[in-house]
Formats: sequence, C-alpha cells, structure tokens
Amino acid sequence: MRTWNDIDPEPGLTVEEWTPQPYPEPFHWHAELEIGCCLSGKGLFHFGDKTFEVGPGDIFVVNNLERHIAQSDEHDPSRYAFVFFDPAMLLKENRDLLLPFLYHPPRFTNRIPASDTAASRIGKLVIALLEEQNERKPGYLTMMRSLLVEICVLLFRHYGDALPTADLTGAYARYERIQPALAYMKRHFREDLQVADIASIMRLSPSRAAHVFAESVGEGFKEHLLQLRINEAKRLLAQTRLSVIEVCLQSGFQSVTPFYRAFRRIVGHTPQAYREMTGILGIAHSE
Repeated sequence: MRTWNDIDPEPGLTVEEWTPQPYPEPFHWHAELEIGCCLSGKGLFHFGDKTFEVGPGDIFVVNNLERHIAQSDEHDPSRYAFVFFDPAMLLKENRDLLLPFLYHPPRFTNRIPASDTAASRIGKLVIALLEEQNERKPGYLTMMRSLLVEICVLLFRHYGDALPTADLTGAYARYERIQPALAYMKRHFREDLQVADIASIMRLSPSRAAHVFAESVGEGFKEHLLQLRINEAKRLLAQTRLSVIEVCLQSGFQSVTPFYRAFRRIVGHTPQAYREMTGILGIAHSE
C-alpha cells in the first residue's frame, strides 16, 4: 500500500497513496484518524453498512471507531491520498477540531462530494501535504502541521450544525473510554468474549458498558464481535488455503452452521463464493 519510502514524517502525521483492489477486501480499523482524497478513478467506499460511490476530488472522513474499506472500479481503478494523524495533534491546537471525527457512525455522511467547495479546498491541501512530506524542504514538518489544521478547520465548518458542540466534553470522554475496549476486542475476538470483559476495561457496569459501546460505535457489542470474526474469515479465505471449516474455527466460530448463516448475511456471498472471487489474487499477493 505505501508508496513513500525512507521518509521521517511528523510523528503522528503521515500521508500515503493507495489504489484499492477491485473486490471487497476485509474491513479494517486503525488507531489514527483519517482523511481521504480520491485523486483519480472510480469505485466504492464502504463504511460499515454504508456505501458511497467515489469519483475524483471526493473527500472522506474516517474516525478510528468505524470499520471501512475502499474498493476500485474494475475498469477505472481509484487512487487515493490518505492523511493519517494522531488525535492528540488537534488537542494541542483546538480540541473543537476533533468534532467531525467524533461522529455517530450510522448517521454520519463520510463523503464530501467533489462538487462541494470544501472538497475542492481540502483536496488541494491534501496534495500539498503529500508534496511537503515527499520533498522534505526546510520547515516541512511545521508546514505539514499547519496544513492539517487548515484541513480540519474546513471540515469543522463544513459539518457545522451536525457537530455535537454542546456535548464536546462528553463526546470526547466516550471516545477515549471506548478505545481500550475496542483494542481488547481486536486482540481477543477469537475467544468467548462477553460484555462483562469490556465492562471491566471501561470501568463500568455491564449494562452501562453495553449502552456506551452502542452509542459510540454505532452497533451493539455482539454485532461488533461478529463483524470482527467475519472480517477475519474474509482475510483467511482470500489469503490462505485453509478449508472452510478451519477458517470457521480460526475466526472464533464454534460451529459451521452459524458461521455460514452470518457470513452470507454480512458479506452477501457464501464463503466458497467469496474465496472464488478473491482467493487467487489474495494468495498470490500474500506469497
């Protein structure tokens, strides 16, 4: 994925270019916040149960709670520049600038279309960030920080009334509290996890933890756990030669029937059909 080499960027701030695959890869999450700019081509961008069409100049806002993946058009592959940054960078500047990233996933529109004035201005700044990182002229780190702040101010203005300004302290507190629970689930999703496990990490009662989890992530604990397991199954089907039964068990499922049922509901294909669609390319890539 990475196209830059031997770069020592600003700690907590990097820019990467990426061309997605033409098939739906497994979703991913990461610790950083993310801003994406489609540089060329077409495709789709999936955010949980939401899907947006993609064209040149479109801007995408991603927090580190919502699972997501981009997908290229088979005949006109999309190419992106993605800005990844540590949220602490905005806390040092103006914590209000974090508000566009503290969204409630099901209700948030992640895409700013290229036709919007904000998208045009942000796209130019993202390209300038990439150039600063690659050229590394004197003072480039300061310039990168400045460009990031300008981008986030434009996002703050664009989303405007949709931002929870009255509850900023509470929104950020929930955001911080949920991070350790999500990290724990990513490490232990193959195990028999229960709400009580994350409740102890969040220092809340199980009922309160379940409420805060659903409010922050946009889906319940059980559904998120199921998504993690299906995501791992997709990866194993595409990148290994394990049998479907082995994939089922290594993904955290205890039996095949619920695995098949959940996989088809979430992915829209049987495990065998998904492997046929992606497996040859996935195995070749991993080798």
